[in-house]
Amino acid sequence: MRMLCKYTVVLTILSIWGGWAYGVTKPKFSPGLNHITVMVNGEKTAIQAEQTLSTYRGDSIVFVQAESREPGVKPSTLAIDLEGFQAEPGSIDGPGVDDRGIDINTGLLQGKSFKVAVRSGARLIGQIKLVVADPRFDYAVIRVNGSPVTVGPGGKLDLQAADQIKLESVRSNIPDPSKVEVEASGGGALRFKYRGRVFGEIRLPLKRSGVGAR
Repeated sequence: MRMLCKYTVVLTILSIWGGWAYGVTKPKFSPGLNHITVMVNGEKTAIQAEQTLSTYRGDSIVFVQAESREPGVKPSTLAIDLEGFQAEPGSIDGPGVDDRGIDINTGLLQGKSFKVAVRSGARLIGQIKLVVADPRFDYAVIRVNGSPVTVGPGGKLDLQAADQIKLESVRSNIPDPSKVEVEASGGGALRFKYRGRVFGEIRLPLKRSGVGAR
């Protein structure tokens, strides 16, 4: 019985030592950027570090704030710098310029790919990528007297004076078709717009006034 008690005590001590050696660790964190909060056309989204924010030419973006993974780093101390962007012509642009809260029209940006850097003072915390795609018009389906006709970019649809036409659908690279605006011009054309910018057109030579897309 005495030997058994001693053996039990030894096992208990080893178990305690094992806990000290392997079970107790200091909390760890990964330094750098966690995410950037952005408003795109009034809708808020969070872009994780090293990820890509995809937009279309004409979108409005506002960088709200950045958050670090490092304890004690407050979002209010972090600058968000869209590199190559100047808030006003002639304004200073360089590392560390804070573009938070500025309504940026992507239609005014020169280029398609940009780096968005987050800094604390002179120290780079992390970054994301901004990509600006040009809206693309693929084709429109128009019913002429009830029959569907497909017309591509720059195409023409010849009409007779008595034809009845109706725009059925528009195909583009804009994910939400409801965001595509359609404008019938007096010169006999349909123009397709995204946020006020024309990105496609088809011609409809009309032989009398009052005939248009219905």
